[in-house]
Amino acid sequence: MLVVDAQIHIWRNNKPTNPNHRQVIDFTAADVLKEMDEGGVDAAVIHPPGWDPDSNALAVEAARQHPNRLAILGNFPLDKPESRTLVDGLKSRPGMKGFGSRSCSRTRRRG
Repeated sequence: MLVVDAQIHIWRNNKPTNPNHRQVIDFTAADVLKEMDEGGVDAAVIHPPGWDPDSNALAVEAARQHPNRLAILGNFPLDKPESRTLVDGLKSRPGMKGFGSRSCSRTRRRG
């Protein structure tokens, strides 16, 4: 059976603003892949977190490097009119499997 984590975060050079997330400066694709291997998880969808302004670019690079294991839940600010034009082309981007808003709708602690 294929095991897929539907929402993970990776980030660099920023601590999470939400105390329910692990409070480390960096949590990279390499960290995620190691934990996925240890837990028997085959693939994951990255939801770039709002606390890291470069998290979307980090997610794109992770999905590019690991296309069989990592995909991206694209994000955009819902309150900006220019976001409407992003929706049409979002899924054509490499690694993009869907989209969501900038806010994280669920939180969980992973160790």
